[in-house]
Amino acid sequence: MKSILFIALSACTVLQAQFNPKMRNNFGANHATFRVNAGYYSNAYSSTPSIKEGQAAYVPQGMLSSMRLNVESMVMVNNRYGFSESVSRNPAKFILGRAAYDGFTNTGLVTLAFAKSTKCRTTLPLFGQIKGFWSIGATMRFKPHEEAAKPYENYGARLGMNCYTKTSALQAETYVFSNSTIINVLVYKKIAENFMISGGVENNLPKAGLSALIGSSRLSVFGQMHKKDVQAGVNLTINL
Repeated sequence: MKSILFIALSACTVLQAQFNPKMRNNFGANHATFRVNAGYYSNAYSSTPSIKEGQAAYVPQGMLSSMRLNVESMVMVNNRYGFSESVSRNPAKFILGRAAYDGFTNTGLVTLAFAKSTKCRTTLPLFGQIKGFWSIGATMRFKPHEEAAKPYENYGARLGMNCYTKTSALQAETYVFSNSTIINVLVYKKIAENFMISGGVENNLPKAGLSALIGSSRLSVFGQMHKKDVQAGVNLTINL
């Protein structure tokens, strides 16, 4: 009897260790998910010597041109009696809506997509067994107060993947248009229980940073390269 109880308690301990609410809230899905990510970046400091003596080595920017904003909402449309990640037979399916604005290029993106949870025992190279979701949908690009010369070039597709393990996470998405591609790929790795380092590209710009997991939110500081100049920035992600 004692042996049976010991095995049961051990199994519960292992299952509890596999489930990390902070990782799921920040990188996974739920019945209904709402995310807001706001970032603000400093002036771009030149990485090369100034041409004119005494000239300031930065590029002046307005407040809006230094900001990025992403708003995402997901609603589950099946499994209405309960949500479970990585199920084998009937993975959770979602309708995903996303709006993004990049101040550096004055570009907005609006997406409507279908999303689906990863199946049980899904693996990814270098990550191992993962939990999360992938998505595919249509997107529209626009620039406020500007008219497109060829409107059809502003319609495209988006493919995304959000996944995590106990110690790592991946956020990846690609927007494909007839005349351009926008790539966002960030890889996160835990260095302590509530701290992660990250690296990748955002809106085709290389960046690296440090993040702190604060409950269902994430506070990050980043450095990025913008037109051969260096910028520092801060991001706040709120997950509801």
